[in-house]
Amino acid sequence: MKEIGLFLDMLLAYNKKVNLVSRRSTKESLAALVGESLLLKEHIAEPLVIDAGSGGGLLGIPLALALPGKEFVLVETIGKKAVFLGQAVAGLALANASVWPGSMREFVRHRRQRECTVVSRGFPDPRELAELVLCHKVRQLLLISSAAKIDKIRGAVANFRQKRYNIPLRDNLVLFELENVSRETRR
Repeated sequence: MKEIGLFLDMLLAYNKKVNLVSRRSTKESLAALVGESLLLKEHIAEPLVIDAGSGGGLLGIPLALALPGKEFVLVETIGKKAVFLGQAVAGLALANASVWPGSMREFVRHRRQRECTVVSRGFPDPRELAELVLCHKVRQLLLISSAAKIDKIRGAVANFRQKRYNIPLRDNLVLFELENVSRETRR
C-alpha cells in the first residue's frame, strides 16, 4: 500500500526534528512494526476505534488506511506528537481519522459512546485501559504489549472474555483482546 510508504516517509522526516520513534529506526524496521499493527485489523469489532497513546501513529494510521469504513481517533497527550499526527492525517487525506490532543481519561469523559474499540501498542499502564472495559466505558480493548505487562492485568479481568495471541517472530510481544462480555453471562 503506497499510502503506508508515504506515511513512513513523513514519520522519518518529522522524526529528524521531533523524537517520535527511535533515531535508529529505518523505513524497513518501521514497516515491520506496521505489519504487526495490521494484525489487529481482523479483530476490531466496533465502528469507532480509539488509538490510546498514539505516539507517532504506527498503530492508528495504518489501521485507518486499511479500514476506511471505520472511524479512528488518535489520542495523544504530548503536543508535538499530536501536531505530527494532525499533519499526517491531513497529508494522507484520511477522512476517517482525527486527533484528540489530550489524555484517554479526558477523551472518555468527553465522549460517552460505549460502542468503540480501544487499541494500543505499548501503553505505559495497560491496567488503565483494561479499567475502561471493566467499567463498561468501552466494549473492546486490543493491546500489543509485552507478555509480562499483560500477565499483570489478567487476574483483574478474569471474568471477562479475553484472548491472547502470539505475535509472529516476536517472543516478547502478544496481542491481547478483552471484551466487556462477562464469562459468567455467556452461554
